[in-house]
Amino acid sequence: MLELLRIRAFAIIEELEVHFAPGFNALTGETGAGKSILVDALHLVLGGRAQADSVRTGAEEAEVQALFRPRDPAACDARLQSLGLPAAGPELVVRRTVQREGRSRAWVNGALATAAQLQAATRGLLDISGQHEHVGLLDAALHLDLLDAHAQLSDLRAEFTLAFAALAEAERARAQLDSDESQRAQRADWLKFQLDEIEKAAPQPGEDERLAQERRVLAAAEKLRAGADETEAALAESQVAKAARRLEEMAAIDPSLQPLARTVRGAAAELDEATRELSRYGARVGGDPERLEDLDERIELLRRISRKHGGTLAAALQHRDRMKAELASLENHDEELARREAEVGRLAVAAGALAQRLSDRRRAAAGAFSKAVAQELSALGMSRSEIAVRFNPAGEGAIQGLGPRGLETAELLLSPNPGEELRPLSRIASGGELSRVLLAVKRVFAESDPVDAYLFDEVDAGIGGATADAVGRALASVGRRRQVICITHLPQIAVFAGKHLTVEKEVLRGRTHSRVLHVDGDDRVRELARLLSGKATDVALEHARELLAAAQIPDSRRRKAG
Repeated sequence: MLELLRIRAFAIIEELEVHFAPGFNALTGETGAGKSILVDALHLVLGGRAQADSVRTGAEEAEVQALFRPRDPAACDARLQSLGLPAAGPELVVRRTVQREGRSRAWVNGALATAAQLQAATRGLLDISGQHEHVGLLDAALHLDLLDAHAQLSDLRAEFTLAFAALAEAERARAQLDSDESQRAQRADWLKFQLDEIEKAAPQPGEDERLAQERRVLAAAEKLRAGADETEAALAESQVAKAARRLEEMAAIDPSLQPLARTVRGAAAELDEATRELSRYGARVGGDPERLEDLDERIELLRRISRKHGGTLAAALQHRDRMKAELASLENHDEELARREAEVGRLAVAAGALAQRLSDRRRAAAGAFSKAVAQELSALGMSRSEIAVRFNPAGEGAIQGLGPRGLETAELLLSPNPGEELRPLSRIASGGELSRVLLAVKRVFAESDPVDAYLFDEVDAGIGGATADAVGRALASVGRRRQVICITHLPQIAVFAGKHLTVEKEVLRGRTHSRVLHVDGDDRVRELARLLSGKATDVALEHARELLAAAQIPDSRRRKAG
């Protein structure tokens, strides 16, 4: 849900903070008071286009901040992390600034973000019916997902997704193998050339490290021989043997010294052996220019192979094995292609069976869905509207007629008036009609729609009386499952809100200012009276109280009373 909106130096707003509540929030106010500015500000924090003229006169920069509480924090965090942005946890904070010259910046949870990242990060947090960019239901790609959720096809859909993924991988491998014959020949020649280079070198696992160590020893031969001679001389001058003999003489007098005498005698023997070994090492170690040159050539060859085939010798050997396997596959092309085609066919049959089950369930659910939306539209004053679900072939990305989501895609179509053709929702021109269609669809998709919150603007266009009452009750019904923010001029709608906000405009010291107030009790009655008659007369106040009282009556009791 949207919990908080802060605006500074934006249009006629100098500084403003609006707190929204869960459920149904109504926003009312006189024309020109600034209600549309709040929508523009929300449009901005959702990644909409920044306009330089939105900066308040006299200010250098406008700023909008929004605090969201995602309904599914884990899914939101996963989306943010995929975008390289900090995780939100229970809160997602978005900040957007617009400078006088038109340049804008955005932050998500304190991290600088591009406009594209901002749009992706806030997707699904708020639908704005007056801004087509942020209405999820206008994206036809989502319609099939919503229909599947409405028909409770998640398990079958997940099973098909796995089957299609296996089919897609098998088809990718088959298509690669079944490429143009000349390409295959070129690929085989290239693989042979690469393998010949490696095979001639005949590298062994770990050879580069062993040769590098041998080279280090050869390169330091003179230093090692001098060290051996110096160490041997030092050991030869050791007094340990003399100390051992003296201790043995003392142990003959005092037997308690015998263990110590044995220890020193053993040390003397070990030092004597070390001296002889150093003598042999010094005679053996020595420079070998020819061997050193051979090592340099071999090490450089292994480095070239490593750089060319993976960066390390181990990676190059792994690449060699993969190239061998690919070459064998190319050289046995016909047999391998037949095997892969059979595999694709087998997987296509399995995925196709699941796709057919999905398609049958979808088409059955589409009829029930269209009927349910039509009933909702009738209650919202669009009784002569027609809605349908159009199924299209899977299209792009299809494999043997199967797409990533089955045999088809789906799109919602609407005819608002008799005689008009059914058209996609995105082509409906009337903002009021679009808002009511979205409200009807959201009523039907109350549980499966992934959007956290809805903002309805123009939902009251061209309606009144009983229809307005029905729209208000529908908004309250949606508000029991999602947050709803509705900008309205109709008291018949506003009375159903759990929180009523009003936008006021005033002039101070020659400057226009907007402010948002939470109205309750008598203040709310007076605002409703103003909406009814333009001013709070006694008759209007009484009527406002009656509307509030009627709004508290549950739908079931109203239908029974009727």
